[in-house]
Amino acid sequence: MAVSAPPKRNKDAASTGAVPAASEKKIESIINRGSSTVAISESPAENDPLKTVTVKLLSSTLKVIDSLREKRPRKPTSPKLGISQVDWITEAIEEKIKREKKHYNVD
Repeated sequence: MAVSAPPKRNKDAASTGAVPAASEKKIESIINRGSSTVAISESPAENDPLKTVTVKLLSSTLKVIDSLREKRPRKPTSPKLGISQVDWITEAIEEKIKREKKHYNVD
């Protein structure tokens, strides 16, 4: 394997990269200003732990779910489907809960 010297720097390009002092002071003031901390809000997930549930479904139901999952958009170069089975089922449950709450006037 051949080894070569690193490319030589262009002297003109290095000299044009100087930053004016006024601009440098603005940059330093922004850097020294820092940032504020993000307010930590207590999300419902922190108070509501996850529970694992086993669900038995017919294979025909899973085939329908898979065919619906295939219709979802996916990343252009990804062989994976746009949504997992678990996420699809969770989303379906959330939609059903929303409909039932609206139907029965529950908070």
